[in-house]
Amino acid sequence: MPISRRLISPEGHIWETAEIESRIAGATEAFARRGIVPGSRVMMSGSNSAEWVVHLLALIHLDVSVVLADHRAAPAQRSQIRAQARVALEIGDGPGYGTPTQPAGNATAVPDMAAWARRRDAAISWSSGTTGSPKGIVRSGRSILDNLSLSAERMGYRPDDVFLPVLPYSHQYGLSLVLCWWLGGGTLMVYGPATRLDRALEMAVDHGLSIVDGAPSTYHTLLNLLDRRPLLVTALKRVRAWCVGGAPLGRALAARFHARTGEHLLDGYGATEVGNIALASHADPTGCGTPLPGVIVEVHDDHGRRLPPGRLGELVVRSDGLMAGHLGDDGELIPVPGPVHRTGDIGLLDEAGRVFPVGRKHAVHRDGHTLYPDHLAARAESAGAQTEVVAVPDARLGCRLVFVIADPDGHEPAHWKRVLRAVLARYEQPDHIVVLPALPLTSSGKPNLAVLEKIAMTSLSASYDTTTDLSRPDAPEAPKGPVASDAESPPGSAGANTGLSSPGSPISANEYRIPFADRIDALRAVRRFVAENEDAVMAILTEISPHRTADAELQSFLATLDGAEEEIHRSRPGSVPLAAVCMPSNIPLYSYALYLLVASLYSDRIIFRPSSEIKSQMLRLHTLLAPVHGLPIEIFELSQRKFVTGPVRDADLIVFTGKYENAEVIREGLAEDQLFLFFGHGINPFVIAPDADLARAARDATTIRLYNSGQDCFGPDVVFAPKGRTEEFVGLLSAELASLRFGRNDDPGVDYGPICYDSALVNCSDYLVRHARHIRHGGRIDLPSRRIDPTVLLWGFDDKIPLDEMFAPVFNVVAYPSARLLRERLASPYFSERALGAMVYGNDPETVKILSRRHRTCVNHTLLDAEDGNRPFGGFGMRANYISYGGERHAEPLLMSQAVAQNLAVAPAVTVGGK
Repeated sequence: MPISRRLISPEGHIWETAEIESRIAGATEAFARRGIVPGSRVMMSGSNSAEWVVHLLALIHLDVSVVLADHRAAPAQRSQIRAQARVALEIGDGPGYGTPTQPAGNATAVPDMAAWARRRDAAISWSSGTTGSPKGIVRSGRSILDNLSLSAERMGYRPDDVFLPVLPYSHQYGLSLVLCWWLGGGTLMVYGPATRLDRALEMAVDHGLSIVDGAPSTYHTLLNLLDRRPLLVTALKRVRAWCVGGAPLGRALAARFHARTGEHLLDGYGATEVGNIALASHADPTGCGTPLPGVIVEVHDDHGRRLPPGRLGELVVRSDGLMAGHLGDDGELIPVPGPVHRTGDIGLLDEAGRVFPVGRKHAVHRDGHTLYPDHLAARAESAGAQTEVVAVPDARLGCRLVFVIADPDGHEPAHWKRVLRAVLARYEQPDHIVVLPALPLTSSGKPNLAVLEKIAMTSLSASYDTTTDLSRPDAPEAPKGPVASDAESPPGSAGANTGLSSPGSPISANEYRIPFADRIDALRAVRRFVAENEDAVMAILTEISPHRTADAELQSFLATLDGAEEEIHRSRPGSVPLAAVCMPSNIPLYSYALYLLVASLYSDRIIFRPSSEIKSQMLRLHTLLAPVHGLPIEIFELSQRKFVTGPVRDADLIVFTGKYENAEVIREGLAEDQLFLFFGHGINPFVIAPDADLARAARDATTIRLYNSGQDCFGPDVVFAPKGRTEEFVGLLSAELASLRFGRNDDPGVDYGPICYDSALVNCSDYLVRHARHIRHGGRIDLPSRRIDPTVLLWGFDDKIPLDEMFAPVFNVVAYPSARLLRERLASPYFSERALGAMVYGNDPETVKILSRRHRTCVNHTLLDAEDGNRPFGGFGMRANYISYGGERHAEPLLMSQAVAQNLAVAPAVTVGGK
């Protein structure tokens, strides 16, 4: 029975089997007229399209050597490929590159692959290349077709499947899907470079979508889409295989996808040199599954010795389907000596033989591409830019690339951005550029990697961490280029006196040792104890917080301890003799991890004073945990005045969490060589764009404002809603609040509980009495039960609204008349000096841009979602948070270990076991 096939373009044009075959015949005739014969090398450098598929099949029918090039490659790269591969014809997207795909006059048979299967140089692809130029990988037709046959069998492809590969066809992964479709039949939905994922999915669902393939970044986007359009989850139920590859699949993404859809992401492992190596299937969805028949995967150590299951090492593949060889400089084939391929990937095998790749040796993954920073630096230098490239890990995109350029003439980053555009592909372009008069060097004259990494991390903290939270999967696409670096050096960037080059000698990655590394076991002991004794800890926390908040705080505590060691290795602080900490009036367990336990890895001794509001709970937590860790962490129970005149005066590092005015009093009494960190609070504006999903905005506003019954510094003090939709939003918000349940804190089912702080009860009562005419929902206070009902107040844009922080479930909703006026207000000095965090719902990139200059800005998610105890957090508002050292204050996102590393002199490395 003939195989039935359909090809559907991104525009929705459907070509049935007969038309596809006729167009292939037409392209075959056109190629022949242009002198293409068996053995010719034809380069395909166009983007995904139905025509690309037809051209590929026509070239295979002609027994042509197909040279694949990414359509995003720079012109110079394509020119080099053409010359080295001795390309007779290039088929691309630009004028003069096309070949018609008009149907032939007469019907034709299905393209014959027999001759192409015998060709040794059937397909030539290009590796990334660790050094020098990328290499041409030559594979035989037989190895490709046999590998695809085994792959299709493993995945259970059927003749009625509908494939949607969200992948470039010019890469091994995308090409394999195109050919699997042709060999086995079914429908291929073409995903072009300008295709929106939501529209592609909608169209594919209408045609019975069953197989989806994409890189991890595609699934981040898909999950964001499902969050915005939950009905799409139901529409996609017919998809029976969600496949992923092209870069290592993070556990968090896999878990989030399974939780959202109930389906597993089926991971795969492949290489340009071999094709598909191991594939997970529904029968065995763990890791990347087992190797395909005839493929053997081993794990070797650095000496080439085979390692047992569970041990991490280099993945080595044995396969008869290995590439035929490399393409020489003269275009001739240089054969490989045998069937063994050292992949350069690191990973492991489990007892069942499943493959678990981890990543590339000396390589990074970015947006589905494998890149080598040294190779990119060499390419940049070919354009006259003396450069070091630093890859900073990123959960969503794989990594961000920071190009540190030495330029004694001091050209702006925008100049170098234009220069690099000519020599780098789009996916290789820098996320951020830092220009220095000279590169930092070690004593031996080599680039100082430790200093370069600090420069990269700090510059990204300034330009990205305070903008749209791109580590979150539901954030929108990043602005093209750094937010604040093209025209000026961002706060904390190199080139200014920011402490990046610390007073002590830089410590390289290899030289650095955690100052008190023997304490890591103590932190692990506390982590185990709290995890095993949750009831005892929760009993203390629920005295001041609802059960749900307490549980979330406990999970944040555990996560922060889990990330402590990595944080210290990343920040590389020196040894601090004495730290003094004024603790916050909420989150006692979480702050115990943030300011005390993690800090003990680089602080010889820590003295802390609990807030008087929760002194009893903090004392009991310390009494519970201190015997477990046995660390030199001491509680100070006397007044704040005595704390300031005692431990604070002697401390090298002082941390204060509280009111700005109190912080200033403490700071004025400090010496210039004392490092002072102030953690305050901000207005945290919650902005709703005109096109926002109001129901989602109402739910998220409720979640963050009602967190800890409203007693949290992340709660927004003002919600801005567009004037035309304000009433609708207030109605949805009121309905959300009306459904909430009040009760005892120890009841897991309650949504909010009693107000802990007397001052909050007094302040809220006074506030609601003075502004009763603005109340649209709630407003009831019951003093005996300490209950404040969630309350909505509606304000006009010109009303004078007191926006002081209130530890209570109060929503100030302001109707704004225009985006221009809203942006002017958000950019005003009042908001700027209190800039900590902000949230924007809907599509309003200009408002996001305004806020991002000073706030940590989240789009379509809350600040609670974005917080990570092991990363800097905050904004650039002086009243929100700042660092004081050497007589100067700097407002910036704060992380204790990073602040110590960048400001205090770096002490010599402390060996393990020393105190």
